[in-house]
Amino acid sequence: MNDIEEVLRSLDEKYPLVPHTHAGRLSSTVRRMKAEKELGVPINRRTGFAVSVKHGKPANELDEPSWEEFYQDLCHELRERYPDLHRQVFG
Repeated sequence: MNDIEEVLRSLDEKYPLVPHTHAGRLSSTVRRMKAEKELGVPINRRTGFAVSVKHGKPANELDEPSWEEFYQDLCHELRERYPDLHRQVFG
C-alpha cells in the first residue's frame, strides 16, 4: 500500500490536477480576445492560448479572416452554452 501512496504523491507533484472548467476557460479566452481586438493589438502579438482545431494553429498564428472566424465561433459557443457568462463579457 505504501508503494501506491508514493506513486500518487509523485503524480500529484508531476501532474497536478488544476480545477478549471470549460466555462471558465472559454469565457476568459473570449474576454481576452475581445479586449485584444478592441485595443487593435496585431494578431501576431495576441495571445496564442486558444488553438484553432480547424486550422491547427494558435490564434496568434492565424490570418485576419481565420482569426475573426475562430473568435466568432468561440463567442457563439459561449452565448449558446453559457449565456450568463456571455452577458458578463458583452454586457
